[in-house]
Amino acid sequence: MDPVPTFRIISLFEDMPESELRHIASMCTVRAYQRHAQILSEHEETNDIFFVFSGNVRIASYTEGGREVIFHDISDGGIFGEFSAIDRLPRSATAVAQTDCLLARMRAAQFHEALVRNNGLAISLIELLVAKMRAMSERVVEVSALAVRERVRRELLRLVTTRGVVVHGGVTISPAPTHYEIASRIGSHREAVTREFSRLEVEKVIETSRRQIRILNIAQLKAEVVGQ
Repeated sequence: MDPVPTFRIISLFEDMPESELRHIASMCTVRAYQRHAQILSEHEETNDIFFVFSGNVRIASYTEGGREVIFHDISDGGIFGEFSAIDRLPRSATAVAQTDCLLARMRAAQFHEALVRNNGLAISLIELLVAKMRAMSERVVEVSALAVRERVRRELLRLVTTRGVVVHGGVTISPAPTHYEIASRIGSHREAVTREFSRLEVEKVIETSRRQIRILNIAQLKAEVVGQ
């Protein structure tokens, strides 16, 4: 099977010449992971980089007490493991397959070689890292300065952007994260998120059902978020 169309899915490789993309593909190994499989563990001393062809991979960290902190989910076309591939330090987070996944894996030395050889790839990687740093900086400010009420509303707006589908005048998020998952993303706890969801339902801003959130009044949701 021609590997070029598959590797073209990866955001870093969208504009890469076909000959170079074939070379990239030749340096990768492809493997399927089942749902819930751990791909990487925090502090693991490996430095390969991973490319997501299909599925969803969660990047998270865990406190000594076992509390999960979710950084982000990586879906089709995304990459992870690039931090260790660049600085050769141990892994800073754990990666777990949230669905069945198909991933490609490349050794750090080969990735460095590709970056040196292809300026466009290096620039694309810089842009990706800057976007991740901006997103992380935004979350640090939110956790440091905003109340749970505000953080929940901001997370809902992020979900509208990344997962929302317009249905009958509203925006449906499906499958929606659980209250625990949202709490793990915004630096809170499940009970506080549940209270805020109840408040939003009473105010007719959202309605929820099993693994689905429907935004009924996105204008009001935005109006209650500072800076929107």
